[in-house]
Amino acid sequence: MVVPLYDPPGMQSERKGELLREAAERVAQVQVAIHDESAKVGERFERYRKEKDPVAQRLAAHFADRVDELEHLFPSPFFVRCDVSSVAGEHRSLYFGKHQLIEESIFSWTSPAARLRFADIGYVEYLAKESEVWKGSLDRKDQFLINDGKIVFMTSESTNYARTLVHQEELMKRKNGFMLPEIVERMERAQDDVVRADYRGSFLIAGPAGSGKTTLAFHRIAYLLQSPDTSPYFSQDNMIVFVQDDETKAYFSQLLPELGIHHVAVTTFAAWGFERLGITDCSFIRRANGVDASDDVYELHKLQALRSVSDGKKNVSDIFTALTSAYDKYFSDQDRLKFDDQRSRRQLDRIDLTILLKLELAKRGEFTYQQEYFEQMKNFEIRRKHTTSPLRYAFIALDEIQNYLPEQVSLIRSCVDGSTNAMLYVGDLGQRVLMGTMEDWSQVGEHFSPGRRVELDKVYRSTKQILEYIRHVGFDVTVPSELRDGPSVIEHVMIPSHDELERVKCEINAETGDIQIGILGFSEADIAVYREAFANNGRVHVLTIHQAQGVEFERVYLVGIRMGMFGESPVEVVGRQRIQRDLIYVALTRAMDELIIVGNAKLSDVFAQLS
Repeated sequence: MVVPLYDPPGMQSERKGELLREAAERVAQVQVAIHDESAKVGERFERYRKEKDPVAQRLAAHFADRVDELEHLFPSPFFVRCDVSSVAGEHRSLYFGKHQLIEESIFSWTSPAARLRFADIGYVEYLAKESEVWKGSLDRKDQFLINDGKIVFMTSESTNYARTLVHQEELMKRKNGFMLPEIVERMERAQDDVVRADYRGSFLIAGPAGSGKTTLAFHRIAYLLQSPDTSPYFSQDNMIVFVQDDETKAYFSQLLPELGIHHVAVTTFAAWGFERLGITDCSFIRRANGVDASDDVYELHKLQALRSVSDGKKNVSDIFTALTSAYDKYFSDQDRLKFDDQRSRRQLDRIDLTILLKLELAKRGEFTYQQEYFEQMKNFEIRRKHTTSPLRYAFIALDEIQNYLPEQVSLIRSCVDGSTNAMLYVGDLGQRVLMGTMEDWSQVGEHFSPGRRVELDKVYRSTKQILEYIRHVGFDVTVPSELRDGPSVIEHVMIPSHDELERVKCEINAETGDIQIGILGFSEADIAVYREAFANNGRVHVLTIHQAQGVEFERVYLVGIRMGMFGESPVEVVGRQRIQRDLIYVALTRAMDELIIVGNAKLSDVFAQLS
């Protein structure tokens, strides 16, 4: 929600200076308190971490998490101040931030009172506890953007003056990562409703690339863990988040603590599947669809076998023997050669794992895990013990849901706790770049009522010029008028093709800014020379489009564009050209600021061949 800013007649520059100084003094005061509190908590952590007692270890973990929260709170202690008066006449100044520091009247954005930051000046009420409604008035509201303890943006409004811009500096552009704290600060009221929706049942967050789907999902997870209304049902031990690959897992694991999400399991379907099956001597192979026609035919035949698997009763000692039996009547001679190579390398792909998990679930009836517990002996010693328990999660999130097979979703859903049924799906079924993935929610028995799904339509990531180019190529996209401007998209159509690398090297070597650059190609062959050329350049990331799904860069080079680059599609592989179109879309939407197309043909002409 955007509210116009203006200077009311009564707000002189002297008064603005007073408001800014008052706020700056408050920031400095709070930072001192955070520093002191962090030192105290750190001492408690040091005291308990050396003890071997399980209770002491848990206390040490708690204090370590709190130190981490305070470290994240220190640079930007709060982003809203709300002055309120209760109907009983009590006046308070409440501050809201990423984490709480009650002693300084700073409350978490997940608290019930944090809804005040979306309220208008005047009468307000909110549900303070399960059956207690706080009533009163919002007399003043200040909003801030604080960077490293310095106020770079501030507005104020009250019963005496309308919303006024008090201070604004030229904001330095963030050059890496998601801007999670800032998104908390400017979260819209409607999105806050999504975060606070009833914890029970399935929920879908959908939208185009760059719309903030994953960020909104993070905030819902943080709210469920931290809100007093929902925290009794959720803990770090009964929640799990599925992401696409190990790189994304590492990335998310670093970001989540900024929102107070500590020790929640972040995993991939492959890692989870290996753990369920007890497989330790195999590696996972990720195969890119839409690139190599023989690979696509191979996966098509595997998918046909997957959808006929039903018998899990027999006890098969060797996983590759079980897979050979499942694939036998669907494989061609060429397929068998590919599978023999897989077997010799001890490699499993997404379809292999799904078949093995289906067989395991059919045989055992449910997935289990080894649960640790502690038993007190007669001599008061504590003994660590284990027991086998059904695998149940109170909450399951699946990011990039468009890349999951329906069978994979069903396997994961079998582990959700019936008391919550809390499934969170994040993604866009219009970006399916793998064969056999979900086309419709009915395939997994899901139906979302209007209150249990949100379609994000605002694109936070790309510039207006990039979206206009995507539309020019042939995609049906909306270009919001409020999008920020950026450089025009550049197409280097070059003959001969060996000049492509030199042009890209020249441009990147001339770049003096500290920006992250992505070089994307459709196949490993398209990017091999770039990998070698930029192997020692930490700000240049060379990836296939499949590998780049889910990440973004300030500048993107899409290389290797040429007519006929996809070759002929086998007739039996239905939908292969759709996957190739979606790959182009994914590639173009990785760019935040600059997009440069490099090849010997125009991308719009290549796209027309796929229509």
